[in-house]
Amino acid sequence: MKQRLQMQLFSLYEVTRESAREQIQALSDFGGGTFRPEKCDTAEPVREIFNPDDIEEPVRWLSQAGAWFQFKKIKPVRIEGWIRNEHFAPMWTRERKGGPLIPVPPKFPEPKFLTTWTIWFDAKVAKNPGAEALSDFFVQMAQVARAEYGYLAVESDRRKKNLLTVKAESPTTKGEFLTVDNVIGEDPSKGVPGLYWLNFFGPEYSRWLGPELRSIPADVKTLDGESTFVRFSSSPGESESGDVLERQRASIDLLGESKFFHVELPNEHVEQPPFTQ
Repeated sequence: MKQRLQMQLFSLYEVTRESAREQIQALSDFGGGTFRPEKCDTAEPVREIFNPDDIEEPVRWLSQAGAWFQFKKIKPVRIEGWIRNEHFAPMWTRERKGGPLIPVPPKFPEPKFLTTWTIWFDAKVAKNPGAEALSDFFVQMAQVARAEYGYLAVESDRRKKNLLTVKAESPTTKGEFLTVDNVIGEDPSKGVPGLYWLNFFGPEYSRWLGPELRSIPADVKTLDGESTFVRFSSSPGESESGDVLERQRASIDLLGESKFFHVELPNEHVEQPPFTQ
């Protein structure tokens, strides 16, 4: 997909069998099947036929710690992505051959966000099914995932705000330097990655950003459960316009610059939300 939109959701809630079913069912049923997967799998290549009348196997996949439900749809517009169970998969060892299994404690703490979504859309979705359907899909999936943070952005806008291009020495040729793209500042547990076309803030994030969130120069809606939906333009194609970028900068000033990542100042301290500490 040359021209793409990118959507991500981050939930503090762990995946259970019930929540796995709710999320996969919601993805399949939205708009009568507008974004229903054609194929699915636990990893690449994605080749299993998705059956909307029997989702027990995808539910089983996603219910397991460290597992993925990957999916794709080719027609009429291409989308691909995954829902991921971020819980660490259990590891076991034996002190001696034939001895009892002993659990291996993880070396690092588990991530704060235990359920994540990532979807890429062909930019043609902005025309069919259209920006309003995309917006509705984003909000509904954020709600069914019980997301605390999410966004839907034009990929080029996302790259400008979170991609740092640096020169690094070649690992194979001494004295030769390579151009390396690093996506940075994208972890919402360490502050807001940025503002994009569509933005979703759960109750904890909304409280942390404060009452000023309702006053920023954007279309702002308070949703059930004290979550907040923020939209900066009627269509994704307008989201990189000078007017939108100016209003996003004004919003960041109002909410507090220290809470937002800035790609121009990648080493600048960013405030961490208290609920992820």
